[in-house]
Amino acid sequence: MIKFIIATLFLTIFVKTNSLGQDSLSFLYKMKYFDLSSVFNPDSITDDGNEKVKRPEILGFIDTNFQRFQIHFTSFRQSKSNPYEYKVAGKSKVKNNICSFTGTITVVAATYDTSSLMTLIGFPKYKGGNITGQVLIYEDKNQPGSGFIKGELNTEIYFDDKGQIHYSALMLVADGFSNNQFKGNWTSYKSGKTKKCNWGDFRIPDSNKFDGGTGDFMPEKKYLDNGWRDYYDYRIEGKEWWK
Repeated sequence: MIKFIIATLFLTIFVKTNSLGQDSLSFLYKMKYFDLSSVFNPDSITDDGNEKVKRPEILGFIDTNFQRFQIHFTSFRQSKSNPYEYKVAGKSKVKNNICSFTGTITVVAATYDTSSLMTLIGFPKYKGGNITGQVLIYEDKNQPGSGFIKGELNTEIYFDDKGQIHYSALMLVADGFSNNQFKGNWTSYKSGKTKKCNWGDFRIPDSNKFDGGTGDFMPEKKYLDNGWRDYYDYRIEGKEWWK
């Protein structure tokens, strides 16, 4: 009897796991029919009140001292030859050094959210999900202090009751909200030295020692001289440094 129960349990786990794997493959295949530029790099986002708000600039750091790293995409388009690939261009900034870059973000995984979160927050007809993209960015080799960036981007999305895909900001008012979380490394062309380089919307992944904010992101005071003083003082955050 015990052997039968164990065998049944393993069979149930296998069937569920296999089903989830098939669902993931199906969901990934579905992504080729959507232009995901609007979720990877939206101009505005929609909160739980269905109101559009301007998406703030990306927050980021480089190296173990949490030096501020800024990145802005000026071009973001789906490849005509590979619908999973997005060709990007823009500029990065560390201290006063600004570099132009080009690169790609390639969708490699996509999963449905099987939790009941959408129902709990009042959107039972919506379907949540997560998209994983491999990021490869090349800064201009002719510019000083340049290198390349490689890593993984995770983006939360949802489908509304009309089947339209959206950047997930339905929990925007919640403490600790984040999206478009990138974890990777920057490598210098000149020295070959690699530094940790992470960024994200509203929060930065793996920044527990650095992010001292409760409801919103806020750098710890001891790191302010690493490029964060203006952010902390709310002085020049509106300046479009990439132009």
